[in-house]
Amino acid sequence: MATSDMETRFHTFALTVEGAEAVDDLLLDTREGQRADYLWRSRSVIVELKVLRGDPQVKVDSTFEELSKRDDYPVIFGQVAAHKVLAHLPDGAEQLRRLQQKVMRSVEAAFRDAKGQIANTKRILGLDDSLGILVLLNPDIEALDPIDVGREISRLIQQRQGDVWAVDAVWLLSEAHAVGGADPCIIIEGDKVERFSWADAFLSALNTQWGAFNNSPVLTSDARPLTDLPMRRKSEQRTGPLTNEQRWRADYRANPYLSQLDDDTVRSFGETAIGDLMPYFLEGGPRKPMAELEPLFERWTHFLEEASDRGLDARAMELPHERPG
Repeated sequence: MATSDMETRFHTFALTVEGAEAVDDLLLDTREGQRADYLWRSRSVIVELKVLRGDPQVKVDSTFEELSKRDDYPVIFGQVAAHKVLAHLPDGAEQLRRLQQKVMRSVEAAFRDAKGQIANTKRILGLDDSLGILVLLNPDIEALDPIDVGREISRLIQQRQGDVWAVDAVWLLSEAHAVGGADPCIIIEGDKVERFSWADAFLSALNTQWGAFNNSPVLTSDARPLTDLPMRRKSEQRTGPLTNEQRWRADYRANPYLSQLDDDTVRSFGETAIGDLMPYFLEGGPRKPMAELEPLFERWTHFLEEASDRGLDARAMELPHERPG
């Protein structure tokens, strides 16, 4: 399997951490089973590296393609988070659970394998009470949103360790996403990390060290819930001058004046916005210079941004072509 540039860089980085050793260099008996990848801090930390592979976007697309055939499927404007779309369905919670199970299959497999490898390394080397870290790299899979992955990792740490607790923390590194102009570097700790008085300082320093290794700025956030982080896919990063639509959307996000309104009022706003704009697209309709139409386009764009953000179901909207003549 091809090695990504991110994986190669991390291997080099891993050997620069305090007290680092590559487990493969120890020439252990391969009959002892699968081992972790690194030892840090003079063998008080055991590290297993996993790289997320296989884009689950096709699973997401096929799921929604099938659901869209249902009579109760909502009419959605723009790109909307899956859970906001599914919230409109009577069985939305179950559909979301199934979808998350499909998307997070690779994450769960990585956690399961890492747990076994860290536990086995503890046994082989007699390191019963070392701190176990799973490093999870995401070089390019945008469909694996760090917030969703982090939520799943939190669940796995607390609920999927069984009788053998091995993974104390997961260090999630994504180069497929950005938060505040930087790559997300998220450390997720389990409850048992508290048994190591030095763990918090050691773990928090890893982000700084990784940033310095990559000659990247390190931006910190005190956000505790992952949902508080303004996460974006790398493909959504803007380059060059803003288009009018991008500028209008950015202006709305800076002042989301529709956000406090209920869904019916927002739908009414949208009906008015498109109703005022539509005559200028009809054959024989009025004509105005584009500069004079910009406020109408801007208002419609503001509606689309709000509708996308809240996952508004537009089925009840009365669009211009539906109005009686």
